Amino acid sequence: MKLGDDEIAVFPYQYDADLLEAAKSDGETKVAVYNFPEIAVVLGRGSSIQKELNVDSILEDGVKVYRRMGGGCSVVLDPGNLIVSAVIPVEGLLDTKKWFNKCTNWLIDGLHSTGIDRVYHDGISDLVISDRKIAGSAFYRMKGYAYYTVALLVSPEIDLIEKYLKHPPREPEYRLQRNHRDFVVALSECYPDVSVNTLRGSFVKQLTVEGLLSVDG
Repeated sequence: MKLGDDEIAVFPYQYDADLLEAAKSDGETKVAVYNFPEIAVVLGRGSSIQKELNVDSILEDGVKVYRRMGGGCSVVLDPGNLIVSAVIPVEGLLDTKKWFNKCTNWLIDGLHSTGIDRVYHDGISDLVISDRKIAGSAFYRMKGYAYYTVALLVSPEIDLIEKYLKHPPREPEYRLQRNHRDFVVALSECYPDVSVNTLRGSFVKQLTVEGLLSVDG
């Protein structure tokens, strides 16, 4: 734990630590799909607490703050988010763009296979339906490995995003300065039959290691 700006405690994001250790242990690609278990704010690797967070609201509500390995701006995660993560052993120089595109295409193909067929990639790392963000991803490279993780906003508490996050200091062009509520949308709003549990069940079958390694980048 570290104390960040404004004396707020910031913890390392460790939810995929076991996945990374498993990949390092046997040298095989690993995939995990899970419900996020708490309400939390997750900073990007270079995120500024002062520029990105509404610290008073976070402290008042006792919300935990983490910092992830990957870049990008801060996000709010809650049990309405479904997390998909992958750790891929990669020899030699890592073609970051190629592997990020492979992971993104793999996830979009998985969504399409479940009937969620209007999703596309926009900005640097967003998944989008009709110009509204339904997921954000992060990609991190380390010696010998690539780590990809995405948070799907299946049935999130969007009011918490407005409450805990300021307008980001950087944004994709398609956002057009929209506030959080007008920019993001829940998957369950676009596809009313979708829930975190039903989508997790589908993804466990659809998002295979073999599929990830074979998809085009």
